[in-house]
Amino acid sequence: MDQYVKFNQDRWNNVSRKKGNPYTLPLTSQEYQQAMEEDLRVSLTVGGKTVPLEWFDRAKGNKLLGLACGGGQQGPIFAGKGYETTIMDFSQEQLDKDRMVAAREEIEITTVRADMTQPFPFEDESFDIIFCPVSNTYISVLENMWQESYRVLKQGGLLMVGYMNPWIYMYDGDDVCDFPDRELMLKYALPFDFRELEAEGKLVINPEYGYEFSHTLEGQIRGQLQAGFAMIDFYESKDPRNRLSKYGSDYLANLSIKL
Repeated sequence: MDQYVKFNQDRWNNVSRKKGNPYTLPLTSQEYQQAMEEDLRVSLTVGGKTVPLEWFDRAKGNKLLGLACGGGQQGPIFAGKGYETTIMDFSQEQLDKDRMVAAREEIEITTVRADMTQPFPFEDESFDIIFCPVSNTYISVLENMWQESYRVLKQGGLLMVGYMNPWIYMYDGDDVCDFPDRELMLKYALPFDFRELEAEGKLVINPEYGYEFSHTLEGQIRGQLQAGFAMIDFYESKDPRNRLSKYGSDYLANLSIKL
């Protein structure tokens, strides 16, 4: 495991343990029951937009891999809706929350602690769907993620993935989030690489956040195509808490199929 990945793993374990992030708060029993009474509502991005139901209607089976999405939120919803659900995450603390909700609600979820920068611990053609909310911003190279996702999906399997619009990394994150009255100024060239900026003395890592990488659209989109996927749908999303979203969409999501 690369040093930065280990740092990010420790960060997610620590933040999850303290419940210091909205993505570390597992569903309450009331929230779970409400989700079971509604149509399937899950998100690949931040903000109010949810994944179109027709994306799931395309699936040929119900074996689903939640990739890097532990925390006891979307995994239990999938399991409760009848999907044979496996959650893979590098944070044991996050996986423990999926196990806790599953035990409380008497549903089945398989949890696997693994790093998506390494070979996935699954046989070829194991899943019908891979569901990956915004998480590849925490890894520096995407090729393994795309190639392994392709390998473990069945023929006709679906990859649903959300990711950051890279342009938001051109601005100082503190100015964007913590100082709303400051004028926004272009500061960083793309692609944004926290490790390089740290080595140059331009940024200091905050253990509450971890190392992030913007990636190019070529890396995000062409990377999927080069792995063998065909992209068949796409949408944009906005986080209303991010003042940059006044100027454009800060999140992207797409549906790809293994041909």
